[in-house]
Amino acid sequence: SLCVCASYRMFVRRVWGQGAAKAKGRAMSSKPTIVQKFGGTSLGTPEKLEKVRSIMSTWHKKSKPIAVVSAMSSYTKSEGTTSRLLAAAEAAVNRERFGPIIDKIEDTHLQIVYSMLKDHAVKEMAREHVNGELTHLKRFLESLTVIREISGRSMDMIVGTGERLSAGVIAAVLVQEGIPAEYVNLSEIFDCLDATETGYREFAKARLAETLNPLLVEDKVPIVTGFMGHVNHGILEGIGRGYSDLTSGLVAAAVKADALQVWKESDGIFTGNPTKLETARLVYHVTPREASELTYFGNEVLHPYTMECTIEDDVPVHILNTFKPESKGTIVEPRDKHPGTGVVAISSKKGITMLNIISNKRVGNTSFMNHVFSLALKHGIKVDLISTSLVNLSFTVHETVTQKSISEFVAELEEFGHASVRKDRAIISCIGEGMRAQKGLAGKMFNCLGQAGINIEMITQGANEINMSVVIDMEDQQKALETVHKFMIEDA
Repeated sequence: SLCVCASYRMFVRRVWGQGAAKAKGRAMSSKPTIVQKFGGTSLGTPEKLEKVRSIMSTWHKKSKPIAVVSAMSSYTKSEGTTSRLLAAAEAAVNRERFGPIIDKIEDTHLQIVYSMLKDHAVKEMAREHVNGELTHLKRFLESLTVIREISGRSMDMIVGTGERLSAGVIAAVLVQEGIPAEYVNLSEIFDCLDATETGYREFAKARLAETLNPLLVEDKVPIVTGFMGHVNHGILEGIGRGYSDLTSGLVAAAVKADALQVWKESDGIFTGNPTKLETARLVYHVTPREASELTYFGNEVLHPYTMECTIEDDVPVHILNTFKPESKGTIVEPRDKHPGTGVVAISSKKGITMLNIISNKRVGNTSFMNHVFSLALKHGIKVDLISTSLVNLSFTVHETVTQKSISEFVAELEEFGHASVRKDRAIISCIGEGMRAQKGLAGKMFNCLGQAGINIEMITQGANEINMSVVIDMEDQQKALETVHKFMIEDA
């Protein structure tokens, strides 16, 4: 459409025009600085990596690119390097054979080395890099078979192997093409980073700027590990599997990039999950807050921490398809630069547990809620949605929380009230910052679900009106998705 094309042209003009405005604090250059994040499933085979090589070669001619790369995944995350590293760590602690798992990791990377690298010197450099990382990993895993326990720092050392392997091999592929690529290992850049502490981003950005800006001055193309060193309690617990997204956001902010490109296997963000909704269509623009809500409520867009970085430093994000680089993709940028109203997308999560707690009135209302959430923190209960009244509190529990933790939490709640548990629920969410400007949207959503015979068990909507969610029986999830998408987006 005309507005879509105009939106995209505005984004491109802004990227090229921001170079002078953002030059302060980084090397002066006539070319914009672009940070490119490549996910693991964009990297794990020679055919896929050839696409990445082509993309980086193209952007190197017209910008100063920095690549932040994940660990390689041949086809799916479950078969990816990170998953295999976690399996190897578990095997070592249990004194089981981990050698075959490491062999698979080696095969993935050496397949790329031997099929893509023709220059003998470059090939040997890459092969030695892979062998060196895996030799160190095997020695470390051998030590775990003795101590039979693993700390957060030890797990970080193991997990970071994936990104180190990936970045080293990709740098070699680009060097062979005549691109001045430089492997940048961030594994030791922090002694310990605590993502829960106020100001951690400023500290991280300062260290990253010290590391990367000198390379940009020399016109190098940094190939950066998506793993950035030890995180308090371990990077998987402290940040999550999307930690390389956070690294890319911090890198973009640190070098004052003109844009952050996130290259994935999909065209961008859709109005609904295209694997579940045939009528879902690409969304050409979302705000950072919309992207954060979509990520949390079932649409894998970017890590929420990444959104915080880009919002804070005003870095536009462009989500693009590695295998269709000509696609316009989705721009993540504040709404004032792209007018829009209404519901942007529908998202869903299944396998949810809902708790309904009725106070026994032995304590006041405020104390009742304080006790409930103090116990939730004690038992590691992560809350998604909340609905309250004077004596009743309902909330959904994040799908990663175990039923054992929920049962222990409920048992301890009996002192303050009666708790009922409903398993196998689903959350359906309408996301859009423009919803606040339209009257009757909540009624429209509830009415269409009612007409479809779908019972609503819980309703939430914050004062900012960016997310309107309902909890339903998981068996009704698909019907609810199709119904809400049709009434709230297709027929809007």
